[in-house]
Amino acid sequence: MATLPNKSWCGPCWEKLPHLSPPLCPGCGRPILHLRVTPSRLCRDCLERGFCFDSARSAVIHTGAVRTRIQQFKFDGQLKWVPCLVELLETAYFAWGLPAPDLIVPVPLHVKRLGQRGFNQAGILARELGRKIKTPVLSGVLARKNFTAPQVSLKRGERLKNVRGAFEIPGSASVRGRRILLIDDVFTTGTTLSECAKVLKTKAGASEVHALTITRALRDEPVESKKDVV
Repeated sequence: MATLPNKSWCGPCWEKLPHLSPPLCPGCGRPILHLRVTPSRLCRDCLERGFCFDSARSAVIHTGAVRTRIQQFKFDGQLKWVPCLVELLETAYFAWGLPAPDLIVPVPLHVKRLGQRGFNQAGILARELGRKIKTPVLSGVLARKNFTAPQVSLKRGERLKNVRGAFEIPGSASVRGRRILLIDDVFTTGTTLSECAKVLKTKAGASEVHALTITRALRDEPVESKKDVV
């Protein structure tokens, strides 16, 4: 998927990034090398868990410099890294040929965690990506009604239970019949993105929901900083 950088990355740094490349699961975008797949090419997670989003794609594997930059942005408020992170989102959006969205929606934070952190990292990423691809952003269409435990502190089976019913459509913003691009920083197991997509479709009538993240965590990679486990 790697393409030439625009302004935020130098050439050598860009080339060192762990860019995702085919073959990928056509559903969740997970690299399928060394994984058992069916003739449909869907990975085991897609077949067994039935994600509610129509597709998900990421730019790079969640490791190395990008993982560090996300943590510095997310936990330390280092907004200087936003341009290079958004550039990865933009590159992935065009490289993977995602359907043109009617609206961009960020994964929301609970108001308590928003107060602790001071900003929603997905909201900032969505706003900047929307500006670049000239697509409206609706930050208030989804709300996190439950103050859930950080996903990083849970086992895979617990993650789905943790976010089930955690999201709602609080206002009157209509997405009925519209194609949504759902934005977050990291795809870990897909449970949060899937639950958001489910609510957008069943409660708000979205026609399609496609997810886009900067990084894709693989099972042998750590995801968050310990300081986020509260």
